[in-house]
Amino acid sequence: MKTLILNSSNVVQGSNNASFVYTFPNGGYVFKDDYIAVQELSQYFSAFNITSNYNNKSFSYIWIDGTTWVVNIPDSFLQIVDINAYMQSVMVANNHYLIDGAGNYIYLLEMVVNQAQYAVQVNSYLLSVAIATANSWVRPASATWVIPTNPILPYIVIPSTNNFGLLIGFAPGQFPAGTITGTPPAQIQTPSYAISQSILSTLAPQITPYSSFLVFCSLVNNKAVIPNQLIFSYTPTNATFGALQSYKPNAELAWNKVEDGTYNQFTIEFRDQLGRPVYFRDPNTLITLITKNKYETA
Repeated sequence: MKTLILNSSNVVQGSNNASFVYTFPNGGYVFKDDYIAVQELSQYFSAFNITSNYNNKSFSYIWIDGTTWVVNIPDSFLQIVDINAYMQSVMVANNHYLIDGAGNYIYLLEMVVNQAQYAVQVNSYLLSVAIATANSWVRPASATWVIPTNPILPYIVIPSTNNFGLLIGFAPGQFPAGTITGTPPAQIQTPSYAISQSILSTLAPQITPYSSFLVFCSLVNNKAVIPNQLIFSYTPTNATFGALQSYKPNAELAWNKVEDGTYNQFTIEFRDQLGRPVYFRDPNTLITLITKNKYETA
């Protein structure tokens, strides 16, 4: 048996730290009746869940004056609490919040995890002159919108043109439903709402678009399966972003036949469970491979 080690020095430049190349010494190596298997993988959990590749970076909201505002999220790894915080940071930048008597910021839209329902919950809160007065809420000094006379609540809009809704479990649409018409401060909401609204996602939230990772090796050409270069798969065991993780086969090694031939080098590539490209922010991955000849007994 032979052990092959790939690490950050083997990363292919421009591959998003998801492709590694191993160059054999002495001009190459001849494989004949050999097999290869992954013995161990060690890497930091550093794959973003919100990226251009996943097409899930934006949504919008409709403010109480009827204007629509887009929330563009940068490539990143965000949980629901982080998405909510980012949305509210955009609302602060747009002056779409209130301030209470103690100086606290009051938001009229939020996303929270509803663990009991295995769902994401969108909360939309009513605002009117009477509500603001009762709670001692005021607009930020630079706000150009006005507090409505009639109770109005804002909306979250999940687009049909990208996959953001899959992250939080919402189909494309506007939540809650309705329209805002009229000139502030006398705008009218149809349908009218007497209380604030909470809407649960109807789909299972997929806060990480990837559930597992596939490992491909260019030495393998298994014509009986698709994809033909797949040699290993694993599931992140610690979803804490940045955590160091180690993966080993649970039982015997999964041996894969190496296609006979002389090789100067080979590549190892990572993709998600659907074969889509992944981007590991941290290049510090250690890949331990084992090869053996079919005539070896140990």
